[in-house]
Amino acid sequence: MNVEYRVLGRVEVLRDGVPVPLPAGRGRVLLATLLLRPNRFVPVDELVDRLWDGEPPTVDRAHKTLQMVVRRLRVALGDADCVRTATGGYLAEVDPERLDLTRFRRLAADGEFTAALAHWRGPVAADVDSVLLHHEDVPPLIEERLVVLGRRIDADLARSRGAELVDELRELTGEHPLREGFWAQLVQALHQAGRPRDALAAYEQIRAHLADELGVEPGQQLRELHERLQDPEARSDVPRQLPAPSAHFTGRDAELAKLTALLDAGTAVVIATIDGTAGVGKTALAVRWAHSVADRFPDGQLHVDLRGFDPSAQPLDPSAVLASFLAAFGVPGGKVPADLPERAALFRSVSADRRVLVLLDNARDVEQVRPLLPAGRGCLVVLTSRNRFTGLVVREGAFPVTLDVLAEPEAVALLTARLGADRVRAEPDAVADLVAFCGGLPLALAVLASRAAGAPELSLRALADELSDASGGLLTGVETVFATSYRCLDPDSARLFRLLGLATGPDVSLDAAAALDGRPRSAVRRSLHVLTRMNLAVERAPGRYTCHDLLRAYSQTRSVAEDTDTGRHEAVRRLLDFYLHTAESADRLLRRTRVALTLPPLAEGVHPALLADRAAALAWCETEHRNLMAAARLAGEHGYHQHAWQLPTTMFGYLNFRQLPSERIELCKVALAAARAAEDPFAVGNTLHSLGNALGALGAFEEADTAYAEALEVREGIGHLHGIAVTLDQWAVNQARQGRLESARSLHERAVRRRREQGDPAGLAMALNNQAMTLVALEDLEAALAASDEAYATITGGGIDHLLPSTLDTRGLLQLRLGRVDAAMDTFHQVLALPDDEVPNAVRAVTHENIADAHLRRGRAAEAVAALEEALLMREAQGNARAVIRLRARLAGLVPERR
Repeated sequence: MNVEYRVLGRVEVLRDGVPVPLPAGRGRVLLATLLLRPNRFVPVDELVDRLWDGEPPTVDRAHKTLQMVVRRLRVALGDADCVRTATGGYLAEVDPERLDLTRFRRLAADGEFTAALAHWRGPVAADVDSVLLHHEDVPPLIEERLVVLGRRIDADLARSRGAELVDELRELTGEHPLREGFWAQLVQALHQAGRPRDALAAYEQIRAHLADELGVEPGQQLRELHERLQDPEARSDVPRQLPAPSAHFTGRDAELAKLTALLDAGTAVVIATIDGTAGVGKTALAVRWAHSVADRFPDGQLHVDLRGFDPSAQPLDPSAVLASFLAAFGVPGGKVPADLPERAALFRSVSADRRVLVLLDNARDVEQVRPLLPAGRGCLVVLTSRNRFTGLVVREGAFPVTLDVLAEPEAVALLTARLGADRVRAEPDAVADLVAFCGGLPLALAVLASRAAGAPELSLRALADELSDASGGLLTGVETVFATSYRCLDPDSARLFRLLGLATGPDVSLDAAAALDGRPRSAVRRSLHVLTRMNLAVERAPGRYTCHDLLRAYSQTRSVAEDTDTGRHEAVRRLLDFYLHTAESADRLLRRTRVALTLPPLAEGVHPALLADRAAALAWCETEHRNLMAAARLAGEHGYHQHAWQLPTTMFGYLNFRQLPSERIELCKVALAAARAAEDPFAVGNTLHSLGNALGALGAFEEADTAYAEALEVREGIGHLHGIAVTLDQWAVNQARQGRLESARSLHERAVRRRREQGDPAGLAMALNNQAMTLVALEDLEAALAASDEAYATITGGGIDHLLPSTLDTRGLLQLRLGRVDAAMDTFHQVLALPDDEVPNAVRAVTHENIADAHLRRGRAAEAVAALEEALLMREAQGNARAVIRLRARLAGLVPERR
């Protein structure tokens, strides 16, 4: 069961996505009061105040009424009850990830301001009738939101989006006319938008407003911003400690532009944090950029390697670093205090009237960095680290820049700079392989380039082949860099890092990672946070994690070295269990008629994702289908044959709905190999039938015939009655598509007979509908109409709504053939009016073709062309080559210029 609690808007409780009816009046006030103080004890007296707005009845009566309100609330919540009794009061016990308020705070603390603000659906507790709650509890939350909103706007300004922000900030300054932060941001936004006069006018507007309303001048931030707009010139300098830039630096144009834009942010001290995985080029970028803007900081440029992850040395003590900084500004050693706070204070005093650039390279953590921050207006701090410095973002307003690997053109440029254009141009395929193997990681590319440069007789193809064979020890240096971060992990996070290398899909969700790991979800979330902070994993989307290929390879190396084969095998089994059981739940929602599967039991600690409805099932499959395909292959590789054939089987409903026959064929072949390896005839028959369906959908009709014939033989051999009927029905459809109508008629009759014997209404309706289509092609319209009528009556009488689209389309086709064009058109439009998730793409495409035929019957060629073009777009998207050829031929016959 998945329960979610919401207070940032109307107070709501959702159980598996469905709203739980909540009591009105005092019950809602009670729930809101507790949820606004999650996991905190709230005394009875405070609750009484909230429930009666500070005017309770007698104490005894109030306490008894409160107890009754609590009971009613618990009954209403049912198994979503979060109310806990404590001595003298109550509390709401909720997982922080299940309450929008705590999620908002967590995302804000992580610097994910846009995602945090998305949790606000309206005024806090908008449907709660309590004057006291809205007077005392809500205002602090509104202030929290405004602070985070300000942080988000700062981030947007750092990305030079000032022009986009002007309208929003005009509105905010109108709503909060005395909030100077929004006015400062408006001035910056106007300045970025190239409207300096408007920026100065905005400053004068807030200055006059403050003088009229409060009798005060603008604060320091606004005044300094105003001075900068009027006089951007700076003063003279001394120390120049920047290291030389890399001679082979390439690319990073977007990051350089983003960093340069920060200098217009207008804050007293600009702090840029460049984070990224080991070897991604953080230092090279920082040094290159620092040199490009050094002339803006004439009072000095300081640099230090803080050795935060040096394998041969301890991280530098900030006290020692401050001593060197102070000496650079001419402070005698005898005047440097011994105490760290005093040294930091002296450095701030020395830098207060200077514009200084400080490059802090390879920082370990916030505690090492914070004492080294200068205080002068217009100072710049550039910080590089493998860690993300969320604390600096939240407290000091730092601007984070996460560095990713090089794009392919940049990576090729790096190799070209090292090896020469002629050598790189001579072997483009080998160069592409080298770039792909290194995942665009500059350090890895540099190691390879050095090896190649030192051995000019070695071809790049030979080097690429050597890498693919994992020989030669070429990446020892890179692995050493990774190892320094890895050794800093706690044991649980290190184990999760090793296990992530076992997952072969493009990413893993939090739920999948928890299954792989076997620990509780909350504990795994903490470890994932550690890994992303250390840049050993990337959160590519909220709640979805991955790592670059080199890191994956390194994690696999560590797993082989540190984990037992049994432990690795069990982790794979847990991951496969998660995907299989969740995919089975999704398939049940997507396909109401299907072969029942007996799944392997869930391993301990595995919790499949909860899918509330068909839409949720589709969304999950959309997100996970590449991971599911990878999981099916992984299962075969590890000898989990049941998983290997059942995973594809549970995906067929989704793949059929989305009309992805090529992927389905690929999965069928994986499943068939596993089914045969397991010597499971049920699985073999099931998979052969699915392979026939997929081949038929792709127009490979003869290959589909072979698969159906073998499937029927296997299913008859084990007496699988449902399977026999299904295969007969689909084989008949495949025969009809090839024009073998008499053979199709015979197979249909056998299928309908089997369905009647089974007493399966849904199966009978499908068989009758398919039979009607073949009878139409045979021009036996009366028999076709009888079959269609029986199918329609069976569906409507049994409430089998999911079969309605195909049955209606067949009825429309019959009506059209019988000359009832208006009725046919109405029926076809009934199909298209059904919700998208209820009509398979193939049925929708066929319906558009049938509509085209109806238009042609009426002499409306233009409308027919429009309908055929719609069908063509769908068939092209589905990859149905034969249907595409046929439709293009039809269109060419109607529109000569298409020929």
